[in-house]
Parts: sequence; C-alpha cells; structure tokens
Amino acid sequence: MRKKNLLSYEAKIVLAIIILLLLIFLPIPFLDTTIKIKDYFIVNYEKYISSYPIWIQIIAVITPIVIFVIIKVFQKNRCKYTEDVFYGIKWTWSWNKDKVVNLKCYCPSCNEELYYDDTVAYENSTVRKFEFICDNCNKAVGTIANENQNLRSSKIINNEIQRIIKKRVSQM
Repeated sequence: MRKKNLLSYEAKIVLAIIILLLLIFLPIPFLDTTIKIKDYFIVNYEKYISSYPIWIQIIAVITPIVIFVIIKVFQKNRCKYTEDVFYGIKWTWSWNKDKVVNLKCYCPSCNEELYYDDTVAYENSTVRKFEFICDNCNKAVGTIANENQNLRSSKIINNEIQRIIKKRVSQM
C-alpha cells in the first residue's frame, strides 16, 4: 500500500512557482544576510580555532562523521534482523528505534499465527509454562517456562524473546 501524499504533483509545482516569484520580487536582502553569516564564521574561526594545528582541526571534523556512520551501519544490521526461530517457534517483529515491536509467533510447519495458553501447570512443579498452540495443526508447537507468577503472560513472553533478540544482535 502506498503512502498518500498531502499535495498532488500539480499543486507542488504551483506552490514552487509562487515561492520562486515571492523570492524574486520581495525586497529581502538575501545577499547581505549570507555575507554577514560568512563573515561571522570567518571571524570566529580566526579568533578561536585557527590557533590549533590543522591535524587537530581535521580530526575534530572527521570524528563525529565516523561515529555517525558506524552507528548507522549497526542500526541497518539490526533493522534487517526481523525474523528468527526460538523454542521451535518462528517469531517475527519490527523495530521502533531500539525497541522490538509487533512481536508475533507462527507455526513452523503451516505458518499460521499461534496463540498461547498459560493455564497449563503441573501439580508437583511451581514453575508454570506457556504453551503455544496452532489451531491449524491442532497441537502445541512450543513452550516457554514462567518462573515469575506476578507478571502478565504477554509481558513475560515479550521480555524473554527481546532478551534473546538483543543477545543475538550484540553477537552480530
């Protein structure tokens, strides 16, 4: 599905022409303003920065650029990682900044979305578990143990999967 644009192509052209005409005919001193800005930068450079050696000036300019590029490369690698198999279940998700969102689980055999049942508990054991059930295959596909009785089921599942995802992203 395409994103709907706010303005049509023709409206953008008309708006650009109007802005261009306003810039031409309005008495705004653009040249004077740009000259003042340029002079301001030159004076400040000569006053504060030119006393340092040129190699320090170059390092000061290049370092933030290199850091920015490294961060973007790591973000790209992480954003491509949106699917994996944990506990025998296929999981998909998307990223919102550094958080995992839209976490969903699917049956590995029929690719149907799974639901979980947290009512299964053994009489001898205090550890409850979540079973992921496929309606299509009519079976429990996988389980996750639940040691913390206080948290909601979906929160526990989300925390566990996010922990695994972050661990694998850090190993990339």
